[in-house]
Amino acid sequence: MERFYSRVIPMRKELAPEWALLGLLTQKPMHGYELHRYFTDPSALGQVWYLGLSQMYKLLKELEGQGYLEVTLERQENYPARKVYHITPSGRAAFLQWMETPVGSTRLIRVEFLAKLFLAQLLGAEMIERLIDTQLEACQTHLTRLQERMEDRGWRLEDGDWRMEIRDWRLEDEGGRRDATEGFEYLIFCFRWGQIQAIIDWLRTCLRLCRNSGRVFLEEWRIADGE
Repeated sequence: MERFYSRVIPMRKELAPEWALLGLLTQKPMHGYELHRYFTDPSALGQVWYLGLSQMYKLLKELEGQGYLEVTLERQENYPARKVYHITPSGRAAFLQWMETPVGSTRLIRVEFLAKLFLAQLLGAEMIERLIDTQLEACQTHLTRLQERMEDRGWRLEDGDWRMEIRDWRLEDEGGRRDATEGFEYLIFCFRWGQIQAIIDWLRTCLRLCRNSGRVFLEEWRIADGE
């Protein structure tokens, strides 16, 4: 895969729909309304990311200013010419770098990773599998570090199977003494541990579906007029 990462200009926002716009344009040049329908259709990115039309055009202008997009005019009979947006090599490189970078926070999985998963389908089964593998590795590392912190505090986790089911977390010391603050902290750690483990289980399901069918969803989205 050709890489231009040294020339990539980082985006400002933690959750930036610009990446989704770039991803859609990797398939073909599109005009604004064609792009926007992906953010309003309930079966596409509309379930993950809402993007208003005026906000989208503002972002497209910013992407053009960054050199990630180029614009041409398409003449229409009886209508004003409309802008058509084309991704540039640096824009494609920036998008691929974003795709290959795992989501760093569990709270962003439900938006950023789901958007990546949708866009990965447009790039083929290999990209889907690489995306899931990369995120799975990052989550497993996060879970291991969290578990080590819990064990450092004397909270014991007994391994059952690969899911590492919780059997016995001990709050009391030998004298049966723990203060309320530590008990609350214990509950926070348990919540985080369970949350990450649930994400790992879900990612494994995604990976299994990907390997069995070549894509995650039953219907493949094709970027084409009229679909």
